Amino acid sequence: MTAGLLYIFGFVAIVITAVLAGAAAPAVYDAYRAGMQRADADALTVLLAVSNQLSWAIGPFVGGLLMMGMGRVIFLLGAINRSLRG
Repeated sequence: MTAGLLYIFGFVAIVITAVLAGAAAPAVYDAYRAGMQRADADALTVLLAVSNQLSWAIGPFVGGLLMMGMGRVIFLLGAINRSLRG
């Protein structure tokens, strides 16, 4: 039960993060294009500036992956426990 809830909550966190990051994508793309069209454009500087706009997404995304991973580990341990019982 707990493993399933961890897996579902992790999946929901990842999906919501992806949707919100996708909603912010047009502004991020416009900032990238504007930065690259400047005369003194430096690709690394522009990418770092653009990635700062999406830095908020790292925490929920990695947290969701960790919750899903923990759920899978609990599923695996439960399966091992059942198989060793006979």
